[in-house]
Amino acid sequence: MNNAKNAKSFKIPLTFLIILLLAIGVMAVYFNAAETEPTAFFARSIDDASYDCEKKIADKYGETLLSKTFDELSSNYNSRKHQYIIFYWISIQEVIDEIPMMKDYLAKCIVWEKIGYVSDFTIIDP
Repeated sequence: MNNAKNAKSFKIPLTFLIILLLAIGVMAVYFNAAETEPTAFFARSIDDASYDCEKKIADKYGETLLSKTFDELSSNYNSRKHQYIIFYWISIQEVIDEIPMMKDYLAKCIVWEKIGYVSDFTIIDP
């Protein structure tokens, strides 16, 4: 009789623990998937579109990024394709043969007006 009583008293906490672990697993999958998909918004100006481009540059280079400068002469809006083409001059700190050096690149971002996030990101070595 004592074994039946002990088995019953373990079923309730064990069931609760299993449900809790399943809920945590579902939440972890949901939040992980939510972070990987870019958030769409309507880019109303080249300024709106440039924020995502700057974030893409910062994410790619992190601490090695020394500077980024918006190229207002090359950046433009293509009204036929409804997209912003944005250029940034960037300076990166690189270590070549154990010697720290500064290297300049041109970053090109394409941001669709209706989607709002960077759909194409290219680094050009001038």
